Amino acid sequence: MTIKHARISLTIERLWQFSLQYYSVSEVKEACLLIQNQHHGNVNLLLLLIWLDEQHVRFSSQDWPTLNLCLQRSESLLHDYRELRKQFKTHLPDSVYRKSLQFELQLEKQQQSDLVECINQMTLTNNNTDPLTLEYCRQHGAEHLYQALTHPHPPLKLD
Repeated sequence: MTIKHARISLTIERLWQFSLQYYSVSEVKEACLLIQNQHHGNVNLLLLLIWLDEQHVRFSSQDWPTLNLCLQRSESLLHDYRELRKQFKTHLPDSVYRKSLQFELQLEKQQQSDLVECINQMTLTNNNTDPLTLEYCRQHGAEHLYQALTHPHPPLKLD
């Protein structure tokens, strides 16, 4: 069987907009936070994997460590900042707390930028096996959350 290389056009803005829309679905948000908080997964990587699955492409299994290495630059900073923000939530004026959330979003976007740069350097192929999202859920003992991540109900649009 011949492996066919896949071409995708992934930019930080494309992934960011996809992530904002996809994460706005309550089931997705809940599943992402469970994977992050209880299974030590990474939401930005998860959203990237969902996007790749929707494009029907994958990277080699040997590239998982490379992706994890891409996350190391920002993950500890993001984790520490998130914990600090949560600790100060009740002590900060609402306006300051909202600004801290905005800064956290900037850190999230930077992490996605790191992931986009990393994935764009990998060789991607058409995916004829299990979805990357399912593999990631299995790696983190969260296979039971896969359905909520991949078959969300679309958010209601009020006119």
